[in-house]
Amino acid sequence: MKADSVGEIFASRQLYYLDQANERKPVTVFISKPEPVIDAAGYECRFQVMGIGSQRIQTARGRDSIQALQSALILVAASLNHLNDRLGRKLVWEGGIKGELGFP
Repeated sequence: MKADSVGEIFASRQLYYLDQANERKPVTVFISKPEPVIDAAGYECRFQVMGIGSQRIQTARGRDSIQALQSALILVAASLNHLNDRLGRKLVWEGGIKGELGFP
């Protein structure tokens, strides 16, 4: 995986931010395929939230590929919930009930 990219995208989710005019601005979550860590034991998943916030690439690690993926999902949820609180709960996902972002 290149240090400046998410890598091979394994999963994504489309959300929307409702701005002051109540217009929907796309916000996309990208999660990479779990990959072995090169310089240590275990696996890692990179993830990125695009369209709002810092948009920086983050890394979740785990003992195996499933734990790395679970960690990425948990960290995405925490990042989105924090961001959503800062935005006045204006992030939405069409796949769930109002206020739900669809992550554990």
